[in-house]
Amino acid sequence: MQVEIMNKEQPPVLLTTHRKLEMHYFYSFTENRYHATFIPLLLDKRVLASTHGWLVLVDYFDGDCCLWNPSSTEIIELPRLQIKPYLYNRCVLSKPPTEPDCHILFNAHTLEQYFCKIGDDEFAHHSLREEKYRLVTIASFQGKIYGVIDDCINYNSYKFVSINLIGTSLELIPMFEINGQHWTVPQPSPKPNWISWMEGYLIESPCGGEGELWLVIQSFKERYFKNCDFRVFRVDINGTRCIEIENMGDKTIFIGYNGSGFCCSSSATNPNSIYYTNKEGSIVYIYDLEERNTYTMLACPPLSRSRSTNYWVDLQDVLHQLID
Repeated sequence: MQVEIMNKEQPPVLLTTHRKLEMHYFYSFTENRYHATFIPLLLDKRVLASTHGWLVLVDYFDGDCCLWNPSSTEIIELPRLQIKPYLYNRCVLSKPPTEPDCHILFNAHTLEQYFCKIGDDEFAHHSLREEKYRLVTIASFQGKIYGVIDDCINYNSYKFVSINLIGTSLELIPMFEINGQHWTVPQPSPKPNWISWMEGYLIESPCGGEGELWLVIQSFKERYFKNCDFRVFRVDINGTRCIEIENMGDKTIFIGYNGSGFCCSSSATNPNSIYYTNKEGSIVYIYDLEERNTYTMLACPPLSRSRSTNYWVDLQDVLHQLID
């Protein structure tokens, strides 16, 4: 997911792309409509929402990738990725890429991590296979990179880590140790017997001057996105645990099938709610955190599941520049 702090009232835009169609769909909540257009730069590209106003574009065929700033149209070239682009679902920048010593970290479904410093000629590689951990989600918060890992043997035992990138090495440092034991995200009590899968999202919330880091846990009653339940935790980076919250106030969270995550103040959206999509991006589900109910709305025309991907992206301010 990728993490983006929203210090404004406008929600993100839902971008849906299709490998076989030279068309891109942008759903705007402020206008309550979708726009269909063609952007040559996005053709045959996997789009990963990043931070600081930048998007990551990865070519499906040759792995060429770059950072793109839709507002300034600036492009920063990155090294070529050596793994199939569709395996990546999360990407994070440690700071704005125009600043010195900025690192970029790609997280893949295959337990493989690729990272580099902006300006390097190639990506460094780190595998989690020997550690037998899955890096569930990553986030850049207050100049540091954090993550949540899951034991590949004992699933759904989420633990917090800080992530250090030094040269070509990646180090996962466990956090929240209490009496020699590493704190894990508590399971709901009593634990429902219907949970078949869980996913986690670290999302920065624009609360106060420096923001807050929230962990969103999505529990699936089925393999795909129908019938889900959510829990939200406030992460105490300087403390020893997370605190579950049942009311986010006037905040709205957005999470996507391909890992992107946002939080903003609710103006054109429902407060204290979580917006998420089906795999095709044609349906948006609205989960009310207080009522524990789910509502549905149409976002764009249904597209082929095997060829379409969708992302929450911070493009509201430049949407009409892109479609004109």
